[in-house]
Amino acid sequence: MRDDTIGKSFTVIFTNGDLPTNPMSLRECAVCGGVFTRDQSWSHAQIPCQPSLEQPFAIVTGRG
Repeated sequence: MRDDTIGKSFTVIFTNGDLPTNPMSLRECAVCGGVFTRDQSWSHAQIPCQPSLEQPFAIVTGRG
């Protein structure tokens, strides 16, 4: 059984990568504005981060 945890919100960004036949899915942290791969975003969700001045959504909502 898994315990409930409160995580972070991420916005999923789809890009074409280097080539049109190489699509990528990246995640942007709603707290600090960092961009991560799927695996990196899971790891990032486990640690605290600081709101970024360039990430207005994080500052307005007070997430952090």
